[in-house]
Amino acid sequence: MKGRNVVFLNIRNGFAILIFALACILVTSARSQSTASTPAKPAPTAIPYANMPPAAVPFGRYRKPYQDWFVDSSTLEYYGAARERPDGDLAALKTINIGFLGPLDANNYDSPYGIAMLHGSQMAVDDANAHGGYHGKPFALKVHDDLPLWGASSMAIVNMVYDDRDWVMLGSVDSSSTHIELRATLKLELPIMDTATNDPTVTQTRIPWLMHNFPDDRQQGYALADYIFNQRHLKRVGILQVNNRYGRAGKDVFFETARRIGHQPLVEVWYAPDTTDFSAQLETLKSSGIDGLVIWGDAAQAGLVLKQMRAMGMRQPVFGSSRICYPEVLKIAGPAAEGLVTISAIDPTRTDPAWQQFRQRFLARFHTEPDAYAAYAYDGMNIAIAAIKKAGLNRGTIMDALRQYEMTRYTGVSGTAFFDYTLNNIAPVTFAEVHNGQFVYWPEQRTDWHGKPVSFLR
Repeated sequence: MKGRNVVFLNIRNGFAILIFALACILVTSARSQSTASTPAKPAPTAIPYANMPPAAVPFGRYRKPYQDWFVDSSTLEYYGAARERPDGDLAALKTINIGFLGPLDANNYDSPYGIAMLHGSQMAVDDANAHGGYHGKPFALKVHDDLPLWGASSMAIVNMVYDDRDWVMLGSVDSSSTHIELRATLKLELPIMDTATNDPTVTQTRIPWLMHNFPDDRQQGYALADYIFNQRHLKRVGILQVNNRYGRAGKDVFFETARRIGHQPLVEVWYAPDTTDFSAQLETLKSSGIDGLVIWGDAAQAGLVLKQMRAMGMRQPVFGSSRICYPEVLKIAGPAAEGLVTISAIDPTRTDPAWQQFRQRFLARFHTEPDAYAAYAYDGMNIAIAAIKKAGLNRGTIMDALRQYEMTRYTGVSGTAFFDYTLNNIAPVTFAEVHNGQFVYWPEQRTDWHGKPVSFLR
């Protein structure tokens, strides 16, 4: 009996080994088939994730991280079935639909940015149709208003897929809405071209259906911290932020970067989006003995802050996020805006033909100057349309075409973008300073811990 048990045991072990070997072969075959249609990825580069300056790396002065994320081509691997689904029937389609989601209602705090984004998108669609559309079929923009209700964007994206039959979508401004879009498209598999969100966490989800070209809060926060502490050599900085997700997310990036380079801000205060009297906040900042102030908010409130703080005798230099770099701040603050330094998402004084032609056409059509949200939407829509033309009417291969921009540059009317492994634009930002009542622009120049210039991705 004992010998027979040994024989049976050996037979069972042999079957187990054989089954295991067959399983390994099947898995290897499935993976090779799954990745056969996946575009080739470029080799990893030495660029750190998000172009993060060494001084901003958590515990970077003390030890190397055990694991680095988002720094190679496996960041957004996709093994789903979208590529294998039937392509759209071009003969049965009257238009090639593209979804749009943005805040458009005048009562929405973000509506000025959403309207500019819509105008830029529509210009790109019209340009594509003027060049023949897609195999003779016109592109059509299916517009959805991003309502200021949590979760509303999830229904919009469902409608884009099942009612509108969109092939790609563009939007939105609010980062909460964008995160909800991401969760929805994880199941719906609709490519998202994000041209307006500032929140850097939208590209940290490992959901492989989004491309982002707007300079996010991470790039703005790194640049401001480097400029304020390493180039201007300030030490006692306060923060004034609008109390919404835009203000909180941006402030957090700046605060953490400042803390890691050894200059933790002295005080943080906030204000409601409809605030007009900032005396209480300014008294707190004044009594803290700050030698500089960072405002993370919008142009109208920043103009009032500047006017009121100068009236109180506060002469500290003021710095701001990209939404402050608008003519409105100059109109409201007047001479009190002199010396203000902000991040700018674009340089509107550029003289290259692409920007100048876009600016003139936009101004003639909409009777207003194009801002960053219009410019990045125009570029983003052009990228999306090019992906459709290259990949055909299949959402999976359209996303593959968007992923071809990984670790490459794209030059459009907004300037030159550089997309990392998360398909996020990490190109240098632009600075603007108010001089003699006008914004003067210059490109970011990053420095090391000792304030010396360093080579920087350009």
